[in-house]
Amino acid sequence: MVALFSTTFLLAHASIAQKEKKALSANADQEVYEAIGVMISHGSGLHKMGFDSVQQRAILRGLTKGFNLDTIPPQIEALQPKVQAVMMEKMQAVREAAQADQAKAAEANKVKSKEFFALLANQKGVQKDPSGFFYEILQKGKGVTPTMEDTVRLHYHGTLIDGTVFDSSVDRGQPASFPMNGVIKGFSGGLTKTQVGGKIRIYIPSELGYGDNPRPGGKIKPGDTLIFECELLEIL
Repeated sequence: MVALFSTTFLLAHASIAQKEKKALSANADQEVYEAIGVMISHGSGLHKMGFDSVQQRAILRGLTKGFNLDTIPPQIEALQPKVQAVMMEKMQAVREAAQADQAKAAEANKVKSKEFFALLANQKGVQKDPSGFFYEILQKGKGVTPTMEDTVRLHYHGTLIDGTVFDSSVDRGQPASFPMNGVIKGFSGGLTKTQVGGKIRIYIPSELGYGDNPRPGGKIKPGDTLIFECELLEIL
């Protein structure tokens, strides 16, 4: 009797465990499918467009219909001009909001930069070029100085004023080559202050760098001051 009870108990426990396993698997699958929805929303930019809850539900109904249609019906095709008008309005609002955010960030960073350059101007060994960038000779080189018509090979290490590294050939362990007229003004201008074998630190205000419109998503933000420490290896 005890053996029968034990077997029955074990079978029941195994059945419950199997159901729990299936439930967990189903929940995991639901998380994956929900993640697909999140990725679609963010990948398309819809999440930034300010659709209200009623509009969101309508869009979700449309997605559900779309999953079960082989072709778009004519009555929906006929709505294309209205769809384009709504999307253009939404995208314009997104652009304007992004521009406002950039302008605000640029203004804040320029205030920090102004304070930074005020302190920098009083540091021994730091010089200011008439164009607006500051520089500091760390090691004198020999030979000729590069001109704007040259291509140079060098090592560089770029940081923001808070120490954030945004780019570094030193960290990659591979020197870089640039045409002097193909980089930001402060960078090429600073390199004209040294010779092959020389090392220089260049302090570049945003107006001689990437201004208020750096590459989206990068570490350089609107209005950021850039600091480059460079070693000029060769003029090609």
